[in-house]
Amino acid sequence: MYQFVKEGKPVRKWDPLFNEIFKNGDKIQMTVEETQKGVKVTETSKDEKVLALKTFQYILVTLVPVLVLSLVIPALAQAPFVFEVRHDHLIGSCRGELFLSNDQAVFKSEKKEHSRTWKYGDIQQVELHADHISILTYEDRKVEFGKDRAFQFDIRSGTVTEGLLQLLDDKLSRPVISSILPSEDRVVYRLPVRHRKLLNDTQGALEIGESAVVYRSDSEDDSRVWWYDDLLSIGSTGPFQLRLGVLEKTGGEYGEEKNYVFDVKDRLDPAAYDFIWEKINRPKIER
Repeated sequence: MYQFVKEGKPVRKWDPLFNEIFKNGDKIQMTVEETQKGVKVTETSKDEKVLALKTFQYILVTLVPVLVLSLVIPALAQAPFVFEVRHDHLIGSCRGELFLSNDQAVFKSEKKEHSRTWKYGDIQQVELHADHISILTYEDRKVEFGKDRAFQFDIRSGTVTEGLLQLLDDKLSRPVISSILPSEDRVVYRLPVRHRKLLNDTQGALEIGESAVVYRSDSEDDSRVWWYDDLLSIGSTGPFQLRLGVLEKTGGEYGEEKNYVFDVKDRLDPAAYDFIWEKINRPKIER
């Protein structure tokens, strides 16, 4: 810019402000000083009109972008996570968009009568998976004798990210059931395991970290993350078995704890067991 003004070679000719600055370029005194971080340019003028032009240019170039960013960044932070989804019914299905924002979850269906809006306080539990999202509500299903109503949305477009996990974990009073795993946590112990299930056991590893226990499974949907606040109990019947009691709705009226049972392939290190026990129980003891 210094060289352009000095040589009278206008830039941004479509901009009236720059045109005026270049017209009065001979009234601007500029000095260039080298610094450790680059160069420092000082512009001075005895002409009040030129000073006003340069002041206005400074505002446009420096302060306006900062103001715009200060408005845009919070807006981006509050922008909803949006997914194109399919929702199956007892008979048939419908398609639409699922919005998860700072204060609510909204399903906008192609069939208006199937659209729904839930404040987070009206949601019992959310399950996050790469290919679907499930929302368990406080609504009753009369055809199932008052069973809590759940809505499963199969994702057709959109990506479930760790950012969505963090948002829901912050907004919901109950833990999020998630096979989307956090990216960072220092792993203290790692246990190769088999997860015992009624059908289709899975293989993987329990990663015992400072903030959470992660089950990293070879079956993506069976992976889990449990923050220590969400773990209710730990148990073992021997050196090759580990049970984690998790705060999770199990479908029954009073079902608040779900047990995850793992076969430990290497002898269970007592220090690993004690580490989890301390994380679960020490805060309760110190209250």
